[in-house]
Amino acid sequence: MKWRVPDSLMFTVYALPLFCFPLSTAGAGISAALLLVIYAFSGHWRKWRRIQARPWALPLALLIGWTLLGLLWTTNMFFGFKVAEATGYGLFAFIGATLPWKERWIKWLITLFLAGLLINAFLAALMTWDVLPWKNVDNVPYTGFCDHIFLSLAIAHALLWLTWDFKRQWNFPRWANLFIGMVLLTQMAVTPARSGQLLLVLLLPIAVWMLYPGRWRYWASTVITISVAALFALPTVRAHFMVGIHELLSFNIHRADITSSWGIRILAMIGGVMLFLAHPLFGVGTGNFYPAILKMQAAHQIPATPGFIILKKAVTVRPEQESPHLVTTVIG
Repeated sequence: MKWRVPDSLMFTVYALPLFCFPLSTAGAGISAALLLVIYAFSGHWRKWRRIQARPWALPLALLIGWTLLGLLWTTNMFFGFKVAEATGYGLFAFIGATLPWKERWIKWLITLFLAGLLINAFLAALMTWDVLPWKNVDNVPYTGFCDHIFLSLAIAHALLWLTWDFKRQWNFPRWANLFIGMVLLTQMAVTPARSGQLLLVLLLPIAVWMLYPGRWRYWASTVITISVAALFALPTVRAHFMVGIHELLSFNIHRADITSSWGIRILAMIGGVMLFLAHPLFGVGTGNFYPAILKMQAAHQIPATPGFIILKKAVTVRPEQESPHLVTTVIG
């Protein structure tokens, strides 16, 4: 007897990783595994020819294939597999291309995505106020269970969506869009979320000018400008902004004054361009960027730094101390 997977179940498990993402990495992984099991039973994979009609299918497949192929000439398989592992997210796109999408399932996907962010925001506030016994990730206030860099980028995407839906009222009424937007914007404002803040400042004005015709775009732009100016009244926002400006102005590659977060990022960009020019076709190997940068520093091609990767507790990792267990993300 063939088991037919209801569309409600199929699209719920498809959206679950997005819902779990800000709440639990284990939950996101388990829900992704559940999606693969349900998808296999559903039989939707037999519609794989639909993928060919998607304009992004070939570029995405080539990107994933090239990344996996780069493992053949990498000198550091630990970093290589870490990078290759991330290409698995492309599988969600290919699975989605074979599903029988309807308008209500798109709304359901967006609703669960926003619900996960909102639940994390409220839990983050309760953690910060010591109402709950748990701690925010990395002890960064108001981040909840999610790393602040990834959380800020997710919130930026959510706010851009809410900007569109505020005008169309396609998924939520205006009051709901406004409430959700204010909660997430407040969370972004009180966390060290420079990545998401920068993305939002760059894209939100463009979104407003695309969505709102005539004089409304000027009114909306004025509101955005006033809101951004109001954020600088918050000491935390002003402090993070001034730290970034100070680090950017003090950067001097000739004096090797590159020990700041900004300086290390700029050095990474410069090294990346040099590596691309030296290996334009095959690259240095998947995940081999960090070892290649260390070799360039040892050869005095670029200035050496006290630590190319900064631990989140401001402990630097020197090249001679390199260890896979010490590698974490750069301070945002």
